[in-house]
Amino acid sequence: MITAIDFGCSRIRSVFRNPANPARLNLFVERSEYALIEETEQHHRTLQESNIPYAVCDQSLAVVGNRARDCQWLSQLPLTPLMIDGIVPSNDPPARQMLHLLTAAMLPPADGLTNLCAVVVPNAGIDPQQDMNNRDFLLRLVRMQGYEPFAVSAAEASVLACGASAGFTGISVVIGAESTDICVTRFGMPLASTTLPFGCNQIDTEIAQHFKMFRWSKSGDMFLDMDSVADWKKNGQVSVSKPVGDRERILAGTTSLVLDQIVGGIRDLLRRGPVTAQLAGKRIPILLSGGGSLLNGVSDLLTERLIQQDLASMISAVRLVADPEFAVIRGALIHAELEARAQLTRSVAA
Repeated sequence: MITAIDFGCSRIRSVFRNPANPARLNLFVERSEYALIEETEQHHRTLQESNIPYAVCDQSLAVVGNRARDCQWLSQLPLTPLMIDGIVPSNDPPARQMLHLLTAAMLPPADGLTNLCAVVVPNAGIDPQQDMNNRDFLLRLVRMQGYEPFAVSAAEASVLACGASAGFTGISVVIGAESTDICVTRFGMPLASTTLPFGCNQIDTEIAQHFKMFRWSKSGDMFLDMDSVADWKKNGQVSVSKPVGDRERILAGTTSLVLDQIVGGIRDLLRRGPVTAQLAGKRIPILLSGGGSLLNGVSDLLTERLIQQDLASMISAVRLVADPEFAVIRGALIHAELEARAQLTRSVAA
């Protein structure tokens, strides 16, 4: 079995070919968060009557994944991320156990001679040692399911899924929840890459703080209402390229600051020796993907920031890829299938 799993800070996604019909893909998506609910007889009964699976831990009821939001009203507390700031918590045993359970549930049984799994690991982009700890822990979870795991970059995976029209040459930019992954490739081969420690969650936080968007728990504790910000941004009328009203203008300004950092990261990569040698001044496209790219008008705003920072002359186009939320996981599966083919070729040659 050949499969792929993307441990995103907003969603965890897995994909593999349908065993009965290999032309079709089986895709699973789960939210990367959990709800903690006070353990009472009434809450036990409510969850059971709603057919919501849960676990008992530390005198609380824990609901993980997609069903967490369905029962959030029972506590009125914000959902707890399984990975905080892109980091697998070392001091949260329930979160680590839930990551194990989700991994086991989202991967098919390993069978056959080749059991490969491409794993997209979140990188905070700040502490290399922490990123290494992330990778080791998540690869171990996959290995426990009987697979031979290997880590792949989100930006490299996105190019494999969406870069055919550009000859797999360009700048892949994946805007995630907590980080942005950038990679310059030529014919599918990475020349230079970087991870920036910010994503769309930082934008949502700024909007919630600026407009005092809060929610309160039963005990009166106040929290930023991040879900309301995310839901508002999904409104098709909201645009950062043509903002209307104070909230959209603040959103556009905050998004511009993030995009300026991304443009700076792109400039640094284009100045590196291997990139200048291979591209020889050729203009290449930017392939934009990830959940943060879904914001209406973000590709137009990125084009504007490229012009503002005198980088447009090196870019041929800014393209929002098809199905930007799923580009990374599709590319990771392609990577796994290519690796399986390479392993077979090496074994035959031996």
